[in-house]
Amino acid sequence: MPLTMIVTRPRPCRAVPLFPRVVAALVAPLLLAGCGLLVRPRPAAALRFEFAPTTGDGYMNQVLTIVNEGDRVLAPTLEFTALDAAGRTLPSVRVASVYGSDRGRLVVPPGASIDVLTFTGAGARAAEDVAVSVRTAEPVDAPAVNVQPVVTPVDDGGRVLDRNSRFTAVSVRNDDSEQMSVRLVYIIWTDPPADQRQQAERVVPVGDLIVLPPKHTTLVPVTGEARAAVADAAGRVPTSIKAYLSR
Repeated sequence: MPLTMIVTRPRPCRAVPLFPRVVAALVAPLLLAGCGLLVRPRPAAALRFEFAPTTGDGYMNQVLTIVNEGDRVLAPTLEFTALDAAGRTLPSVRVASVYGSDRGRLVVPPGASIDVLTFTGAGARAAEDVAVSVRTAEPVDAPAVNVQPVVTPVDDGGRVLDRNSRFTAVSVRNDDSEQMSVRLVYIIWTDPPADQRQQAERVVPVGDLIVLPPKHTTLVPVTGEARAAVADAAGRVPTSIKAYLSR
């Protein structure tokens, strides 16, 4: 699977007269300056991407893997351009993300994280890849967790249910030794013919930002719009309940 390209334009360093350049050369080992020798790499440079249109039966399609090769936790804001199988731009196709990496919502610690993309508009079925532009990549003051949150739908009595049942609460467990902050989304998927890819048709937030202490489990009630969405879709169309690291 080809890697998509990060589009960034680093700021050029301006030329300076000889004397300031000599002084700068002496001071550079002591300072981190905009054009110095010890500048820390821009956060966006630590990110690379891989897009998979399909991932096999029982798994989400149109998955974007975000690899953070740096040592800081980041919250990127990304822009996507849909491409066809030949790498040509599809200008009428709008690309959006389920976990909010196009809105700065998804937090990516060092290592690999994922988001899920949707394609809409004329020619959306021809989309086979994406080009990714990094608008910003903000460092986040949060510990780098090494595990994903464990999500379990339950009923009013605490009985464990599957994702396609009418659940009324969600148990979210943090198995890491560090605190994590997550958001929950209820995803209603399309149910296309076998020759077409499944994608998220509707994404409904469940609750707000959830802060989980280390080795802790919390119960999140399903209310409002999310409760109505579960009542409408459960057992009728494919659905998922997912958690992702956020801020």
